Amino acid sequence: MVIFISGLTGKRLLVSVFLLLLAGMVFGIDKEDIKVYPPIFKSNNSEIDISDLDKAAEDAFNDIRDNVYNFLEFLPDDFTNLAGGFANASVFSSDGASQRGYEGYKAFSFTFGFMGGFKLPRNFSVFSILNLFKNSGNVGGGQGFFEDNMDDDVGIDPQILNAQFGINTSFLLKGLYLGFKFSKFDTHWISGVIPLSGFSFSTLSIGVNASYQLISQKRLLAGLLVWRGLNLGTGFIWQNTSFNLSPALSIDDNPIPIEGFETINMPVDAVFHLGFETNTYIVPIKAMTSIRLLGFLNLAAGVGVDIAFGSSKIGVSGSFKVDKDKVNRDLQDKGLTMETDPSLVLSPVGGESKPSILNIKVMGAVGFNFGPAIIDIPLTYYFLNNGYSVGVTFGVAL
Repeated sequence: MVIFISGLTGKRLLVSVFLLLLAGMVFGIDKEDIKVYPPIFKSNNSEIDISDLDKAAEDAFNDIRDNVYNFLEFLPDDFTNLAGGFANASVFSSDGASQRGYEGYKAFSFTFGFMGGFKLPRNFSVFSILNLFKNSGNVGGGQGFFEDNMDDDVGIDPQILNAQFGINTSFLLKGLYLGFKFSKFDTHWISGVIPLSGFSFSTLSIGVNASYQLISQKRLLAGLLVWRGLNLGTGFIWQNTSFNLSPALSIDDNPIPIEGFETINMPVDAVFHLGFETNTYIVPIKAMTSIRLLGFLNLAAGVGVDIAFGSSKIGVSGSFKVDKDKVNRDLQDKGLTMETDPSLVLSPVGGESKPSILNIKVMGAVGFNFGPAIIDIPLTYYFLNNGYSVGVTFGVAL
């Protein structure tokens, strides 16, 4: 007697397992983490050897477990490194709605925009990214990258909506500027417009900052060249990012053809959960300068360090089970009963790590200002841990 679960071992299983591939960026899976419980049948049909049927069902569901494991066996064993990568990426993305190139305003400034932080593998560069995209169309073009870097600490943190308000407080101390930063985004805001069943992503960031203009602004060449002086800054930022993916998959019509007998349909309900949450506390320290050319082109550069604390937690779990009552209704006229329904469970696994305490950085920005209006593209490179941030800022400075 041969039993074969065609629907589960084919493309429909891969659709479910693809969700685990997302978790594969951060987890090592052992075969012991995947528990399978085969069905147990009872027969009123003397022509069916129930022990052979049970054994065939056990073999078939063990094959499912092996298929899932083989699909995920390339994943790293040490996922705490990657949890640390997400924590570091949170630090890198903390300077949203940046005003780094526009210090020296007379009254106040208000900016808003996007900032994304990226932690790349130690032996990986921006040129490697371009090469990866170049080869992505080739068979196995990206495989080498994943095989070489799965055990490294990689991560990403997008801060989608940021706002920052700064005020010239020279009435307290000449050259002193104080500011408040706020960032908030939640996919629940758009769930009524874009269906996001089983998916959620949210960010929250609150911070205060202070900047002191050590060397005041200088105007040269009748204002065609303006040097904004040298500014020293610090502050405190708390940042939270959370992501959850919990799709519920209902897979019907997965037959088990049995040699010499009719097929048994196995409708499957599958649930996989992938989630992470990052909390970071950042004290930025920086020295910035910038110039304005021809009244509209702005170039900024600086150095600094982000002192960071906090943690990142990542977890994954999964399961599928068969609707026992529905199967038994189909089996009623065949002289069979499924007494124990089958299931597969991916035991919860995960990791926790912290960001690097000292994150030394070099900063730059290219922007334009048309009167008080600001358009800016801030860039940062964290050269000790191969981190990057890039964003876009809009606003006014008066």
